[in-house]
Amino acid sequence: MRGKLNDRDAKCPFFAFHTREAIACESLIPDTKAKITFEKPKGKSLHYNLFCCFKYENCEMYQAVMKTYEEDDEKGDSLL
Repeated sequence: MRGKLNDRDAKCPFFAFHTREAIACESLIPDTKAKITFEKPKGKSLHYNLFCCFKYENCEMYQAVMKTYEEDDEKGDSLL
């Protein structure tokens, strides 16, 4: 997991950016970002490489945000 993390590698549609210790994603609250802060760089790197770049459908943040979009669609309140 060495090397620099590049935002362009992220495939998750809700990924916003990352900092040295955190990953920011679209939030459940419109027009905001959720910041996931990691205690260790290795944890952030693992999360980024697994969820942001490949299996984002399995990420809890992706699932939560996606659920709000689906609920909005069902109500006819889509923000998209």
